[in-house]
Amino acid sequence: MKFKNPKIEKIYEYLSQMSCRAYADPFLISNVVLCKQDTQGRFLETCLSGEPSQGEPPQKVSFFFAVKKTLLYYVKNVIVYLLYLATALAHRFSMQSFRLPEKGELQVLDTYFVARRIVDCGQFTDPFFPGLASALERRKKNYVYVPRLFGSMHPLEWFRVFRIFKKNGDPVLTEFQLLEFADYLEVIRFILIYPFSVWRFAKKLGTDYEDEVLRHALWQTLDCVAFGGYVRFLLGKRLSSLKIDKIKCLSWYENQVFDKNFYRGLRVVPGKVDIVGAQLFVRPHTLLNIILDEREASFDVLPDKVLVNGPGYCFESENVPVDVGPAFRYAHLFDADIHPEEGKVILVLMPFWDLVTRHILQVIHEVEWPVPVEIKFHPSTDRKIYENSLPEGFLVTDENLPELLLRAQMVVGHSSGTLVEAAALGIPVIDILDSGEFSHDYMPEMGKGILWDEALDAGEVARRVSQFQEILQSNPSLLKEEGARLRAVYFTEPTDELIGQAFGLD
Repeated sequence: MKFKNPKIEKIYEYLSQMSCRAYADPFLISNVVLCKQDTQGRFLETCLSGEPSQGEPPQKVSFFFAVKKTLLYYVKNVIVYLLYLATALAHRFSMQSFRLPEKGELQVLDTYFVARRIVDCGQFTDPFFPGLASALERRKKNYVYVPRLFGSMHPLEWFRVFRIFKKNGDPVLTEFQLLEFADYLEVIRFILIYPFSVWRFAKKLGTDYEDEVLRHALWQTLDCVAFGGYVRFLLGKRLSSLKIDKIKCLSWYENQVFDKNFYRGLRVVPGKVDIVGAQLFVRPHTLLNIILDEREASFDVLPDKVLVNGPGYCFESENVPVDVGPAFRYAHLFDADIHPEEGKVILVLMPFWDLVTRHILQVIHEVEWPVPVEIKFHPSTDRKIYENSLPEGFLVTDENLPELLLRAQMVVGHSSGTLVEAAALGIPVIDILDSGEFSHDYMPEMGKGILWDEALDAGEVARRVSQFQEILQSNPSLLKEEGARLRAVYFTEPTDELIGQAFGLD
């Protein structure tokens, strides 16, 4: 796999070799560091801080640190497992279930279900594959959602969600309907043994710089709740054993521990399940877990096919076909009538990462803005923790992004795919960098200096604002043309024809 940054490529190659060694123990497929995910272990950030002789030195793992992390692991995992059992009981009492077909092909839609969003709306609407269920119904395909429950550990809140599914007749097959008593015992076994798997692997690491950093990252993240990925393996195993002729899994694919474990379970019965991994989102150039690792193919953790959001995100793979799929979440980009030269506000779009959010808040606080500013936080962010950092007079909004973009003069932020959406509509974008911290880069080279540009501090932000306001007044058609060019490369309109072709439905 090739990266623009040779340091990142070196880190990826190292983690790839380590994961292939580690995955000989299947429990370690549930380890977030070895999966190359962003974690509190800060493996990527530490290695990027400089050369081993100049950069951030790896921290040592003391005996007391290891004991503390192990005890915290057991406490956290036992508590969360008890809540998980209570959620299983809540599902039973809700009487929600899905009637499985006994033959034919079943389309399994594997995606996230966010509890609070469903409860607030009183219904489930799919924010990841909007329009896919309708396309399946038009083709008279049997389908069911197999959700990744996300956003809450409260059993009563999930009880309300399950009751909504039952009331509305949603085609949802939860893990609680399929898992059996033996599976819950198997999860207990995982919880007990997993720390020893991590300990054995960490002990075998050498004394090189990367080995020392990895060892500390493994121990630093040991107290995370780890059994969720293994539950997905058990669920996939039960699904593949159903009395159905064929299963096609249409999966939201971020190549995380949940994906890897689920795919491994689905392949317990060889040849029965086809897996389409949908990377139908704007992806950064630096997020390691997004990149499919072909070395892991022997562990049955890769999809059979990958769909990407636009031709600009295609990559070469020897074993897994890669094709362009429908950009479901970005349909608004193809029918919006946007005129940023008439925009009344500057929109600040916050990313998922806390450090980046705090830096953006600090910078925008120091800028004298010529028009009102509105801030939209990432959907998974608890914005209450930033209340004391909000600049006075700024409006925090919960409006949907397409509505906000209609009145935006320009967009400010960093490390967020929403900036690419704005640029694709011809809205000028200011990308605020932080010279002191590593962060993920979403913006493509296309359009830089014309449609979007970078800024390191408040002074540069103010200059970019003036620069783009001048272009908006003098030549708005240039921005629109550049946005259309970017949109054609990084987004693909989700037509019914493309949906059928990409997912093999016709």
